Amino acid sequence: MIEVRALTADEWRRLRLARMAAVETMPYYARALFALVPVAADGLGTFAVDKHMRLYVDPKMLGTSDGWDIPTAGAVLLHEVGHVLREHAVRADAMDAPVDRQCWNIAADAEINDDLLAAGLGLPEGVVTPAAIGCQDGHAAEVYYRHLVPPGAPRTPQGDPGDGDGDGGSDGFGCGSGAGDKPVPGELPAAVDLGSGTGLSRASADLVRVAVARAVQAEMRSYGGAGRGTMPAGIARWAERQLAPAVVPWPKVLRAAVRCAVEDQAGQVHHSWRRPNRRSPAGVILPTLRAPKITVDLIIDTSGSMGDGDLAAALSETRAVLRRTTARVRVLCCDAASSTPREVRSISDVTLTGGGGTDMRVGIDAALAARPASDVIVVFTDGGTPWPAHRLGVPLIVALIGTHAVDSAPAWAKTVRVTPAAERSAA
Repeated sequence: MIEVRALTADEWRRLRLARMAAVETMPYYARALFALVPVAADGLGTFAVDKHMRLYVDPKMLGTSDGWDIPTAGAVLLHEVGHVLREHAVRADAMDAPVDRQCWNIAADAEINDDLLAAGLGLPEGVVTPAAIGCQDGHAAEVYYRHLVPPGAPRTPQGDPGDGDGDGGSDGFGCGSGAGDKPVPGELPAAVDLGSGTGLSRASADLVRVAVARAVQAEMRSYGGAGRGTMPAGIARWAERQLAPAVVPWPKVLRAAVRCAVEDQAGQVHHSWRRPNRRSPAGVILPTLRAPKITVDLIIDTSGSMGDGDLAAALSETRAVLRRTTARVRVLCCDAASSTPREVRSISDVTLTGGGGTDMRVGIDAALAARPASDVIVVFTDGGTPWPAHRLGVPLIVALIGTHAVDSAPAWAKTVRVTPAAERSAA
């Protein structure tokens, strides 16, 4: 019988020690480790997580002579964190129904554990690894699941208990609904609070994942991928995918973003007394309505990492939008320095110059300082550049170009992902 309750003071003390041991080993996971909402689950025989980032801890396994010592318990905490970071519950639901939950949990465990072992963690004896199920390291849970449950194979009856949980549990319970497995007995609804907080919403959980992904990449930059800071390949790939901008039909999104910004500015009409309104009634003089000439500045990142083919495609798409308007179009080339904004009528007339460092702030400042003033600014870049510290007085659209583009644009900018030409042709 599983009893879910609040942790006692001594259990909290041991959990804090295990968390600190985990943070010492993998500091970039700290945000997720401290975001998990812990409760005690007597008789569980392991640790588990649910879909609301609640952590179920069997106190008997937490730093006791009958369970795991503190470093091992910390490693198991990192294992459970891996389930919620990699969204194994969501990915399990996306598999062909009905999903064999036990086999999915095993596949998800294998995806996590090869990275933890590569990081030098001391996991409990007998944990699931890719080699243990006849596979190679470095694959996704979906690959391991298809190895365990080929298409058309009969499913394990869902009422049967599992044979283990992959992190050392031995009482037949898996890692919980947060791992895509069956819920452990006594899993709590999201709104229940036993004294350590309610479960996390989906939006809050996504923020935790983004924070951890950024911490992973910061760790990689800090150590340069060598020595003590070496990052397991699976974790590095996860962080890169987590932070990558969503791949969308960029021409459609870019057209919509530019058109919206231009139409918004074009709607700002003014009254003029230079000529009378032809619709004025007899004996009454009314002003005419005069729409301002809209100026759109296209800032092109011309550092050495930019691809000419994708730049040409992006510029052509933008020009196609502007051709349907009366907007004035200026083009600036910018690396660490900016060219003078120059009005163009055809994108084919643009000559790309540059090849130095990257600082798009210089180009943005040049566009803002030009006369007439800019009404909309579109920046084509592969990222990795400083941005203005404050929101501009005009709309800013950032078109990220290239497979390795870094989305560092400010939150107040409209960001779109330009799919590389090679990917478009392969699609």
